[in-house]
Amino acid sequence: MNGTYGLAFWYGTSLILNGEPGYTIGTVLAVFFSVIHSSYCIGAAAPHFETFAIARGAAFNIFQVIDKKPSIDNFSTAGCKPESIEGTVEFKNVSFHYPSRPSIKILKGLNLRIKSGETVALVGPNGSGKSTVVQLLQRLYDPDDGFITVDENDIRALNVRHYREHIGVVSQEPVLFGTTISNNIKYGRDDVTDEEMERAAREANAYDFIMEFPNKFNTLVGEKGAQMSGGQKKRIAIARALVRNPKILILDEATSALDSESESAVQVALEKKK
Repeated sequence: MNGTYGLAFWYGTSLILNGEPGYTIGTVLAVFFSVIHSSYCIGAAAPHFETFAIARGAAFNIFQVIDKKPSIDNFSTAGCKPESIEGTVEFKNVSFHYPSRPSIKILKGLNLRIKSGETVALVGPNGSGKSTVVQLLQRLYDPDDGFITVDENDIRALNVRHYREHIGVVSQEPVLFGTTISNNIKYGRDDVTDEEMERAAREANAYDFIMEFPNKFNTLVGEKGAQMSGGQKKRIAIARALVRNPKILILDEATSALDSESESAVQVALEKKK
């Protein structure tokens, strides 16, 4: 770097001594100090070049995901929007394999009909396709063969967002956000009023324990619901599902890993909504 400074100073001096037009001491000094400053900045940035290369590689992977066009677009305006959905579900000769495991057929020619108002339990060993049926019904995937209808409408012909607004889901391990009980329940729908929130909490058998907290519905649940018990988290999740007023309610082992008292409270909440 010192050699660069010396070379720049020598060259500038030579231009002045040789009488080159346009070169003065002020011009040479301006260029000289610009070279010094630029060299310093490049030297300071050099240790970070490896970090820049790593960040560029990571950004490439991120933008691949961002730029990928999903085959099922929740933000698409395409598809029909029925004025009402009753909730009669039918799987007709449905076969399916996951994209990551093309050689393994999870479902082969499944036929299933569930009438509106019916309660149906899917029972079987791990890997038998119970969760797959749930995911197909939510249209997280499309079947390889056959089709799924709701009220005789192929769900692939329905607007994705409109269709999913009529589905409520309570997963095996409910996800609560690190905010208040009120916000967690209202995440179920965009335009939920306080009255609807309280009604959903009552239907989920959650209202009584919520009112025991000093801040009631404004109580913080903690990160991932850490301040709530397993039964309380499940009932808040059920309230969030019920506040959507869903025509199809999906429960993925909603009472698993609960003690008998919490399981009983959750079961009572589900029986209320039948």
